[in-house]
Amino acid sequence: MTEEPRGAVARHRLWQSLPPDETQGVWCILINQPGWGRGRGDHVEETEEHQPTVLACRTSEGKQQRRGACLGCDWEGPDRRRLNEAIEDANDHAFPDWRNMPSVQPPPRFGSRLRWLEKVAKGYPPGWFQRGAPIITLREESNGLHWAMRAPGGGYDIASPYDWPAKKSRQMSAYQPSLLEAEFDSGIAGEMGYAASSGMEETGDSHDGEENEG
Repeated sequence: MTEEPRGAVARHRLWQSLPPDETQGVWCILINQPGWGRGRGDHVEETEEHQPTVLACRTSEGKQQRRGACLGCDWEGPDRRRLNEAIEDANDHAFPDWRNMPSVQPPPRFGSRLRWLEKVAKGYPPGWFQRGAPIITLREESNGLHWAMRAPGGGYDIASPYDWPAKKSRQMSAYQPSLLEAEFDSGIAGEMGYAASSGMEETGDSHDGEENEG
């Protein structure tokens, strides 16, 4: 019997090698998560450093499970029903200090994004975003969904405040009021939101936790 592969890259390559009608129960990188590329046939490469992503699997009952994973090693998190939980697990693995980072205002809908980046960078460790680490943004829209590849360096944009049911003991130290809020001009802080025009549903999580894995 062939041993089941471990890790995001190995599992996704197996899924790619199978006919579409034989992929039920096979884990793959969730569509629009890091490593997915532009489509089913894109080659996925292992990264030199730990980089978070999310695996998905459709069960025989038609339900979808998610699991945090890493593009740089064979680590995998526990099965999760909701996308946000799998994303948090993956970032815990790749960037253990991310819960101690400050929450910041999202980039301005109008105004200078460069100026916003300069202010945000002051609140995060040097080289943080260059490593692909996440940003924590204060958001109330979109049901607090975490977004893939929306941080300045291509990492996750994690919504705050957020109810962390599995990690309540760490919640208070993880999310302090924004350290940068006072630095924003009222004209910029008054109109906050994402300038990206792509649909929220690309990486979103529905209320019932279901998502197509591609």
